[in-house]
Amino acid sequence: MTKDASNDSSAAKDSPRPTLSERLRSLAFPRSNGGSPQKSGVHGDTTNDQNLTHNRQNLPDPCRHQLGRKEARSPAQMSLEIQVNPTGMRLGETFIDCLETDRPHVAQHVYERLVSTATNPEVLLENRLSSIWLLARLRCDSDGAVRIAAMPDTQGLAALLTRTEGAMKPLPSSNRNPATEEAPPSRSGRGAVADNSHRSHSRSRTRSAIREQSLERSPLLWTYHDQQDLPPGSAPVASFSLKAYATEDTSVAAINVSMWLDIILDVLDKGIEWEIYSYILVHLPSQLANVSLFVRHLAKIERLHDLVASQLQKNRVLDPPASAGLKKGDIALCLYHTLTVLIAYSGWWPPQKTTDMVHTFLVGISTWDRTARCCIHALTLCCHEIPKAVDRCLPLILTKMSQIISQSHLAIDVLEFLNHLARLPAAYPSVGEELQRTIFGICVGYLRNVRDTRDNGGDSTNPRSANRLSRVSGESNLQSPSGRSTDTEKDFHEYVYTLAYHIITHWFLAISIEGRSKHVGWMAKNLAWKDKSGDEIVEEQSQVTLDMMHRTTYLDLGETLRPPMDADDEGQMIKKTWLLGMSIVTIETNQTNGVTYITKRQASGTTFSTYRQAYQPLPSHHVGAGDQANVGGENLTARIFPSHVLLQLTSTISPMPIPLQPIVLPDNALTQRAISTFDRIDTVDGHKAGVIYVGDGQQDEQEILANTIGSERFTTFLEGLGTKVQLQGATFNTQGLDRTSDMDGTHTFAWRDRVTEIVYHVPTLMPNDLETDPQCTNKKRHIGNDFVNIIFNESGLPFRFGTFASAFNFVNIIITPETVQVPAPAPPSHVKGADVITRDFFQVQVMWDSSFPETFPVAAPKVVTASTLPGYVRQLVLNASVFCLLWSNRGGGEYVSSWRSRLREIRRLRERYMNTARSANEGYPGMGTAEDRGGARSYEDGDDWKGTFTMGGMAEEDHVLMSLDFTRWT
Repeated sequence: MTKDASNDSSAAKDSPRPTLSERLRSLAFPRSNGGSPQKSGVHGDTTNDQNLTHNRQNLPDPCRHQLGRKEARSPAQMSLEIQVNPTGMRLGETFIDCLETDRPHVAQHVYERLVSTATNPEVLLENRLSSIWLLARLRCDSDGAVRIAAMPDTQGLAALLTRTEGAMKPLPSSNRNPATEEAPPSRSGRGAVADNSHRSHSRSRTRSAIREQSLERSPLLWTYHDQQDLPPGSAPVASFSLKAYATEDTSVAAINVSMWLDIILDVLDKGIEWEIYSYILVHLPSQLANVSLFVRHLAKIERLHDLVASQLQKNRVLDPPASAGLKKGDIALCLYHTLTVLIAYSGWWPPQKTTDMVHTFLVGISTWDRTARCCIHALTLCCHEIPKAVDRCLPLILTKMSQIISQSHLAIDVLEFLNHLARLPAAYPSVGEELQRTIFGICVGYLRNVRDTRDNGGDSTNPRSANRLSRVSGESNLQSPSGRSTDTEKDFHEYVYTLAYHIITHWFLAISIEGRSKHVGWMAKNLAWKDKSGDEIVEEQSQVTLDMMHRTTYLDLGETLRPPMDADDEGQMIKKTWLLGMSIVTIETNQTNGVTYITKRQASGTTFSTYRQAYQPLPSHHVGAGDQANVGGENLTARIFPSHVLLQLTSTISPMPIPLQPIVLPDNALTQRAISTFDRIDTVDGHKAGVIYVGDGQQDEQEILANTIGSERFTTFLEGLGTKVQLQGATFNTQGLDRTSDMDGTHTFAWRDRVTEIVYHVPTLMPNDLETDPQCTNKKRHIGNDFVNIIFNESGLPFRFGTFASAFNFVNIIITPETVQVPAPAPPSHVKGADVITRDFFQVQVMWDSSFPETFPVAAPKVVTASTLPGYVRQLVLNASVFCLLWSNRGGGEYVSSWRSRLREIRRLRERYMNTARSANEGYPGMGTAEDRGGARSYEDGDDWKGTFTMGGMAEEDHVLMSLDFTRWT
């Protein structure tokens, strides 16, 4: 190499890489070194060279062809340019120019030329790709007005196919041998039987027995960086004179979207060139999310589903070029992203089609490693959107998930799926005892994995890190920042641990009350475990879960209310409190009439009840004793004490083992403070989240927080999220909202079930005082301290994560609405019906702080219908809030649930008052004193205890009398 050549090479290496538009312009209008035009034609054709040279003077220089210019080209100029410059990029610029200058019919003609260029095999590949570059950006609003997407949300899939700067790294050709690549083996979970039928079949068949195509590698013609190639000054404004469907207005033109769908179907079916195929793979899901663009072509959308589902189900996914460094699993993952977006269209499909879609997602859980998470996330959305299809496939789904328990990187995804499913009865109306046991088995399996990890000192695979793909797949390393990897691993395991117990609780309560008792024995056995020393342990979370079962197995009532006392109770009540096992029992008895109020405080809740002993009239000849003497056959007052009620409900003359005997709590200030502290701890886990409305064109924090009203869609969404509740005098935890002076508004929205409560901070419901508080700091003090915020974005602009500056906003759930106008069915001739029916769809995406680890299933946007949006988002919020609570406590200790906090209060009382029971008969020989016990020490909590059976009960060995003396604990 000469010195000059070397310098040229170095300069080329250091110079910035040209963008797609720059490269395509140079291909469309190549110039010589001197700057004069060179000959150019379609695929080397020079027949139009003279026309090109002659007419070039009538066209603006391509470098000045920007949308920001003020002057517009005439229709004649545009028509001439289309004729002499039929390249995709020039056509694309002309099309965009027509949108801005309101020339719909010219734009319609240009669109048809774009489609023709994209499908013409005689046209240069670069020119076809440039046409597809624009066609893939087509969008429309609810009225069908066409626009061009400025920044399609495609970075994730582009990275997957190594089309981002971080992923574009060359690999040795030896890294991959596509000719021998097979689907990864399916791993089975603990105690599960793996289905090997598919794998056995795939080994026996030859590659020639099925269609397997390998795409030919072309030069790299596009990257994600080229997404920003809209000309400077252009804006993605919709053209109201160019529609995505035909209208009766002759002044309005329409593009035939069906033509573009035909190209998509042909490319996905046949593969075409790799550059075109990969570009459509990456950009199609984002475009399909614009339901308005395709809603009038549902037959072809259904064909698209059939094509993609067939390729995935039959493992006929096209092979990428060997030089691309990709695997079939990468292609399959892109196709699954397309299929996930198609869930939004399933409302127009017959039941069999939706069932087929669920089956396709099931295939992806085990066929390719990298598709499993995407498929589980899609199944979660299916639970909301097509619950009947999920119910039909539920046995297969649960069996499949029980077989992948050992794949720890899928633990969070599987458990979040089960968490969504538990709150959607419509998705499991036919679930029986066997499937319920399968769900419990999945949770127990993950609990065992976490316990094994703890026993091994935390040396195990991160539930997310195992999902980190090699750099050839384009997926970034999900390891948290340096120095946090170990803590992050622990946080993920704690999240799995917490989710598993939540799901056990939710699913146990979802079982009919007649069937709950069938699961208690199995659950009790599996919630206890043995540590390294072989000692059996029932950890705190297992204890409170069993406590919940104890309260709810034979009662489906939930919380109870303390009954008001009668006037006769005034001054007649005697109260006594015991520690009875892991509960605090208070009995208040009216001595005059025997009416008794019982309060039983447990970790999982408090139960109030009323007890009254019935009396039989005494016969006239009955003679009482002492102060109960009977005079003239009349019954005098029968005095009853709380201890009598306790004995009637809990004991017989059979010996009661000393460890199980109740402990009397003294009636003093210390006990009262302890019980008061206990009662202030909620019986449900409390969560909070902001719900923020962003109006048209709003981007600034102050103007967003200053909103005092939202749109009708926003109001409908709020009403689905929870119930509107009054703040003044509220008896529930309002999560910081003022309950006395209406400083934070008069009402908010909240939602609660048997286990969880969430209170929403809604700025539009809070008052403004812009004169004294122009920055809305009163609203910001709530929103800024919420770990999770819901952003209802009707601004028409992308939402920026840092809009609300805060150290505590970890997660934002972005909701972007789209109203779709669907052609109405033709009504009877004598009825005047509407031309269209409007339906609301919403794109939902989760964004999180850069310091936060990847956890959530909606990094890629999901399209959700209006009816299912509130429930879907609410569960996303709850899952995110649980993880945020774990994450926020990572430096200062573990997050402790309400039930565990209540259990700890009970244990503190036991530790304080254990072994304080004394017999009322200590003066009698053989009772009470150490000498009378032969020097044997009394039982203390935590000691080993041995007993013998006697009189139908268990008595302490050598101390039968102490087991029989009920006065020790009454």
